[in-house]
Amino acid sequence: MKKNNLTSLTQRILKPLITFCIFIFLSQLVFAQQYIDLAKFSYTTTSLNSFDTSTKKTRLNEMNGDLTLPIILNDKATFLTGITYESINASFNPNRAKETLTGLTLKLGGNITHNKKLSATYMFLPKISSDFKEIGAKDFQFGGVLLMKYEKSKNFNYKFGAYLNSELFGPFLVPLFGIYYLNPSEKLELKLLLPLSGNLNYVVNKNTSIGINFKGQIRSYNLNTPFGLEENRYIGRSTNEATTYLNYDLKNGINLKASFGRSIARSYRAYNEKVTFGLPLIYFDDNRTQLNTDFSDSWLFQIEAYYRLNLKTNS
Repeated sequence: MKKNNLTSLTQRILKPLITFCIFIFLSQLVFAQQYIDLAKFSYTTTSLNSFDTSTKKTRLNEMNGDLTLPIILNDKATFLTGITYESINASFNPNRAKETLTGLTLKLGGNITHNKKLSATYMFLPKISSDFKEIGAKDFQFGGVLLMKYEKSKNFNYKFGAYLNSELFGPFLVPLFGIYYLNPSEKLELKLLLPLSGNLNYVVNKNTSIGINFKGQIRSYNLNTPFGLEENRYIGRSTNEATTYLNYDLKNGINLKASFGRSIARSYRAYNEKVTFGLPLIYFDDNRTQLNTDFSDSWLFQIEAYYRLNLKTNS
């Protein structure tokens, strides 16, 4: 794509993005009541994965980065901005070499406290999601989230809202419901944001904690290199990961985490057709033909480093 065309495309996308993007990243601020994770980096690798119709195998490697900058405007409003990065490397068909899928998301959002009990997060997430071999209109997606928090008590709150994104397979809507609980001793912490994530953390001592974690994702990535003669091809990613972890606080906000677990019903499927509308587990008018071969679930290992800013009071 020529530079002037790319600049024009970026301008057309960023204007509505900045209006709508005040939307998903604040979920982390309202979710973590006594801290904010300002920077994260993780690397995940799997055991060998077998293809359904071939003796060939592939290993999946993934890198993720997340940077957040919170700006407190006043006692009722906080502005958040930042960026997330993901890179997934694997063979997505037994007859193809390893490929890399990349996602780059801009986070723009805000949290508003409406009263003593109710606050809301509004966030917009413009994204480039593709193999990055070319950058065009099909590589851009638009998403946003609205997440309300009702504070039942100092250590317990509910969350409810919705996430909407213009995936390559069609509009995708995820209703959200969450619970946050911190027990009186502040050793046991439960964070649920269904159906996307869940975490149960137990503090062993001032430096060490253990826990179990669940993460589910549905995403799509544009492919600029076709599987055949078809056009408009993309990878639809569906992952569910259950892990157990050990976390160590090095002090000064720096933490190291090691996780081990298993993928469940994972798929990276190539299509060149769309659905009318998508919900978790339900796709309307789904007549798509899969263009590649599935590979198996596997064990996974992850290492993570992050910087955590502890807050003196709950948000």
